[in-house]
Amino acid sequence: MSDQSIPQQFWKVHPLRENWTRSIFLLLFLLLLFSGIYWLFQSAFITLLSTIFVTSSLYRYFVPFRYELYEHELVVTAPFYRLTKSWEAFRSFYVDNNGVLLSPFTKPSRLENFRGVYVRLGANRSEVLDFITHKIPT
Repeated sequence: MSDQSIPQQFWKVHPLRENWTRSIFLLLFLLLLFSGIYWLFQSAFITLLSTIFVTSSLYRYFVPFRYELYEHELVVTAPFYRLTKSWEAFRSFYVDNNGVLLSPFTKPSRLENFRGVYVRLGANRSEVLDFITHKIPT
């Protein structure tokens, strides 16, 4: 077995389970929203279509994401989603309260949110930030 098959860091993030209070309020709000849509349009089809659009836009909140940091690449997996990026693709990173944005640009750009990768941090925040700091020199 090669070193590439064993991640140096890995963790799973599931925002729905991390904050139960926020999740319950979100689910109640969505139930109220979809009830209002049904009441307004009197159509199960429109309500179902609205449900699909809204819940698909909240995909990153409802499903768990697994992050794996290897020596030469980052792998992000979720149901129906897999992203593999080499560390050479990233030139800078920005840390915030929930995670770190890995950017392919050396300077701040408006395209970072579209071309970069946002990594949500779990309980091992300091170890992951140390690992990323060593992989992406700023």
